[in-house]
This record gives sequence, C-alpha cells and structure tokens, in this order.
Amino acid sequence: MQNEGGYAGYKWLSQAYEVAQVQPFRVRSVIGSVRSSAAANGFTVETYPAHYQPDATLSAHLTFALKYEGVELDFLSRLFEVTGPEPIAKWAQEEPTGAYARRCGFLYEWLTHTSLDGVGDAGGNYVDLLNASQYLTATVQDKVRRWRINNNLPGTRAFCPMVDLRKLGSADPAQLRAEIDTVVDQFGFETIERAVNWLTIKESKASFAIESEGREEDRIRRLARAMSTHCGKIESALTQEGMLEIQQAVMGDKMVGARLGIRRSPVFVGHTNSIFEPVIDYLAPHHERVPEMMEGLRAFEQRTRGQNPLLRAAALSFGFVYIHPLSDGNGRLSRFLINDILGRDGFLPAPVILPVSAVISENAARRAAYDTALEHLSRPLMATMNAVCKFGATVQHEDGVESNLHVADWHRGLATWRYADLTFQSEYLVDVIRHSILHGLKDEAVYLRRYDIAVGSLKEIIEGRDEDYATIIRSLVTNLKVSAKLRKTYPGVFSDEGLVKRVERAVFQAFELLHDDGDDDDEVVPRLDVVAR
Repeated sequence: MQNEGGYAGYKWLSQAYEVAQVQPFRVRSVIGSVRSSAAANGFTVETYPAHYQPDATLSAHLTFALKYEGVELDFLSRLFEVTGPEPIAKWAQEEPTGAYARRCGFLYEWLTHTSLDGVGDAGGNYVDLLNASQYLTATVQDKVRRWRINNNLPGTRAFCPMVDLRKLGSADPAQLRAEIDTVVDQFGFETIERAVNWLTIKESKASFAIESEGREEDRIRRLARAMSTHCGKIESALTQEGMLEIQQAVMGDKMVGARLGIRRSPVFVGHTNSIFEPVIDYLAPHHERVPEMMEGLRAFEQRTRGQNPLLRAAALSFGFVYIHPLSDGNGRLSRFLINDILGRDGFLPAPVILPVSAVISENAARRAAYDTALEHLSRPLMATMNAVCKFGATVQHEDGVESNLHVADWHRGLATWRYADLTFQSEYLVDVIRHSILHGLKDEAVYLRRYDIAVGSLKEIIEGRDEDYATIIRSLVTNLKVSAKLRKTYPGVFSDEGLVKRVERAVFQAFELLHDDGDDDDEVVPRLDVVAR
C-alpha cells in the first residue's frame, strides 16, 4: 500500500489501495493546520487539524469516511473487491459492538452478496445505516439482526441510487406545493384545467423536441394523450406491463413489435465525430442486468414512499434513463415518470401536469443544463468504460436489434450503474419543477385569463367565431400590430382604420401591452411575461 498522508477517508483509501473512484467523491478530506471548508460545483473539500489524522489502516480510514464523508456505495463496492473479506471480518471480530465496524460488515456482505466467515452476531444497540437527515432513505427500515443495523438504504443491491440531502437545501416540497395552491386559488380550477390541456400538448411537443422528433405530430398527440390518460392512474409505470402499455400508447402502430418492452440488446447514446467515427456519450448497463435493476428501481419507489416527492421523482426519472430499459422511448418515459410520481405522491393535484420537458428545452441554456445533468454520471463512467468498448462485426440480438458495439468488460461499470449518486441531477430537476410551476403553469393561466378578457372585448366590437377571435388575438400578441396577412384574411374588419384601432386597443389592453401616458395615442410595448402561441 502507498500512504499519501495528506488525505483522509475515501481519498486516502483510493490512493492506499489503488482503487480509482469513478464518481467523484462528494466530500474530500485533507489533513492540514486549521479546520476549514470550501465548496464548489456541488463538491466540498474539508480540511481538518492534524489530531484528526486517522491511523494508516483500512478500519481507521473507513471509520473516518463513514463518520465525516458519508456513504459512497460505488467506491466501497470497488474497494471491497480489492481488500477481500479478511480485513473486514477481522475488524468485525475485534469490535463486535463498534457502530462503524458493524456498518462496514453489513455493507461488505450487502455489496458483495457474500457472508463473512467466522463472524458471529454483533452486539450493541441498533444503529441506522444512513443518517436520515443526510440522505434520501427508506421510509420503513429493515432490522438486520446479524449486524444490529437498521437498513434504511433506499434501494436494493442491484440498484440503489443515492441522494445527499446536505446539498439540497432548497428542495422543500411544501413551499412549491403552496405555490401551486396559490395559482389554483387565484385562477380557479376551470382555468387550470384549460391550462393543463394546452400544457399537456406543449409538454409532449417539448419531449419529442428534446430528442429531435418535434415534427411528428401523431407521436406528439399520442404522448399527450398518454400523459393525460396514464399519469398517476396506471397501476405502476415501472412494471414491465406498465412500461409496455405506455410505450405502446406513445409509439402507436408504427413501433416494430420486436422492439417493444424490455430490451435484450446493448444500447448507447452517442454521436459521430468530425471524421465520422461513432463516439459513445453514455453506455447503458448490459441487458441481462436490466430486469434486476428495474426490480431495484421499483423497490426504491416502494421503499421511499412518504419521503420528499421532488427527490423521489428526480431519482426515479434519472434512474430510469440511466438503466435505459427500453430499446426506444426511454427519455420520454423518464420524463413521464416525473409527473406520474408527483401526482401519486399528492404533490400535484389532479389534473395538473407540469411542463418539465418544455422548461428543459425552452432555450439553449436550459437544454445545456439538462445535458450537464446527464453527463454528471455519464462522463466519469465513460472515462473508465471507453477503453473496453469498440465497434466491430454486426450482431443481431434476441430482440431483433442489430448492433456492432462490443464491450470487453461490462463489470467495470457495474458499481456505477447500480449505485449512481443522483444528488446533482436531483438539484437540477427541483429547479426545473420550480420553474415549471412559477413560469409554466402560472404563465399559462395568466395567458388564458387575458385571452378571455380579449375575446370578451372583441365580441363587443366585431362578430366572429371562436377560431376567428383566436387567430386575431394570436396574430396581434405576436406581431404587436395588425399584419398584412391578418388584413388579407379579414378584409371586412381591417379595411376600416377606425375599427383596426379599436380591435388593437381591445387586445392590447387585455394583454397589458399598452403603455398609457394619458393621451389618446397609447404606445404598444413588448411584455416578456406574455405567452404568445
């Protein structure tokens, strides 16, 4: 072993046992002169005085890591493959009542799916494996008599994403739910229902736009219908039957039958570089692992019921997209899950749908932020997996999919796929949900109120059908004047300049586009909060 004495905890263990971490450690501990803390980009460097320096042993640095840095399942899984069972068993025998020895003994057996030989049942009081104030944990703990541990891990050995609450101070569901209730109280359920009808279509369009399929109107309407029909209503969107039902509802008859349901072939997300070579941006886990990982995701959903709905939705959505269980439709179903879970958890009152896809894709900065959230896991994973991936002979797999991707060592990425740290992704999605409420749902309700006022005013000026009023309002709000096209469409109305001014005034007043300076020639000024459709 090599001892790089400046570090403590996980970083020391990484260097001493030559086990490279894949996902960056959330906390890195340094032994220095004075106690200090520095945080940047979601990570923290903690500096401790010299008397905190642990002995140069596995048990001492594991104790330090669990005490001060938290639980890094991905790294611990890799570390235990190197250490083997002997040092953990010896520690457990020497400290049968030690809280950290018991935690490590349990974690070794849980992560490796093996038993430590020669270790009897532990003593002492039961201790929680995770600090519930620091992590998203299981609501009901499993008592493990052998280690006298309350297992409150949120998932299973096959799939257990982690969310560190210490980085998520703004993820308060009560505050955002109060914002929803305020919007409902302000505009009434009739207006909210109308807003939701449009937002469902908008959400569907945006979901396809994220995947560059925005022009396929049939698919858009099918996804919108699936959102309104199945969100929070289907028995479970995470079972094989539930995924198939939603996938069929979204894909329709055009979907090749052999590619429905759980995939049985490799899948990756990538692009082509400047010399036309394929580049893998994200490699999903081997298809043989998908059933057990989906079982773990379902267990996560069940075990965390009653916990923060925002974080549950984030972990389940990103967990789903990283497992990538389907040959097609993974991104859309992952975003479907956000509204589905928020509805099931009572955070969203029926029939509210949040336009999360629309927020994700509304501008280049937000689209880049979504990519950054995905890359928070995919980049470090591919840094270790690229060396074992290559493209060669094309092979047809069980589900009919042909692929020329060959992976020499799937095990290299297994711990990262199983124990994804989704803290950064959860923080990102909470911001998206907040924006969806404050600027998506509310802006649409404001638009509809203004629209109703405009229609009422127009009916006092001109006769027309509802679709005529809609055309006139949309054109005026977009162009801020009567366009040549509008004059051509309705010559009987817009050939009279006096009538033109009355129509413009009626619409602009309704949408608060008039700057009234006290004279008769009010100026039309753009308003950033007007939603033009």
